[in-house]
Amino acid sequence: MNPKHKHILRTFLTGSLRLAEFAVTNVCIAKCTFCAIWKQTPKVFVAKEKALLAIDKLADLGVSHITLTGGEPLMHPNIIAFVSKCTSRNIYNTVLDAAPSLITDDRLDLLDEAGNDMISISFDSEDPKVLEESRQIPHIMRDVEDAVKRIKRTRIKSMASILIWNNNHDQMEKVFAKATDMGFDLISISYPTFSESVVYPLGGEGISLSRDLVIKSLESIIELKKRKRYPIVNSRVSMENIIRYLKDPSTVRYECLGGSRVMFVDWFCEVRPCMQLPQVLGNILTMTKDDFETVPCNKCNMSWYRDFSTFFYGVKSFPVYWESIASSKGFF
Repeated sequence: MNPKHKHILRTFLTGSLRLAEFAVTNVCIAKCTFCAIWKQTPKVFVAKEKALLAIDKLADLGVSHITLTGGEPLMHPNIIAFVSKCTSRNIYNTVLDAAPSLITDDRLDLLDEAGNDMISISFDSEDPKVLEESRQIPHIMRDVEDAVKRIKRTRIKSMASILIWNNNHDQMEKVFAKATDMGFDLISISYPTFSESVVYPLGGEGISLSRDLVIKSLESIIELKKRKRYPIVNSRVSMENIIRYLKDPSTVRYECLGGSRVMFVDWFCEVRPCMQLPQVLGNILTMTKDDFETVPCNKCNMSWYRDFSTFFYGVKSFPVYWESIASSKGFF
């Protein structure tokens, strides 16, 4: 077990584990039909020194996993320094990517040397034309295939980040099969959600699915996970919890711990329970542990926050944690 994995396990067992998404910019090449962050003005990049201090502060507060997101984090001129800082603090780090043409050999070498653990690439259809139209990036399927091949020569894991949306909700196995054939190490599922957040607006016609259709799609994914044909990192327990939420929010077993155990940090270093809620808990550079004691939330089905929140429910959460470790092939 490497130092980062040991650190995650140690913080989990001692009850100090936290996870964070850190959006380092709102600049994005993609113009997705279900996300409006690319429309935001002004365009902002988090200042290098502030970001490095923020990562140190997050580490001090028990954060053992940081997802560097955006916008498009690979467009930040200091992304390598941010990854290196995470590694120096034994923080497992993932870099999200919507524009795979940015995953060049030179950039990969620097990410690998800095200790990047995983690159998560948005991938929502096995059809090149559909993928190109949904992301508004010419030749994106070719770029994804090329990027995954490039990643293979490094120690970095590749993950296909697949959103359930209008075009794929009833054909998830086709998308999983394509991602697997392309060589992705892992697959993660994002659940469709609408948000009027000032920092991360989500929605649009592309995800205008009924709750019944989302439930049916999740049920098909759970069946595929049971067959162990695809390396799906979302735990079965968490997906079943989301199905309960979609059927009747009062029946969920695990509420979201956004703002307590999981959190969103924006390009101004302001902390929110998640990217959707307007509440600002404070600035990470000045916050203390007491500032994170928030009330569990059950207002939405946002995947990253709901999935990870299931790890923090005492003894009954241990099966969820170990299922994730067993199915992730190095995700943790």
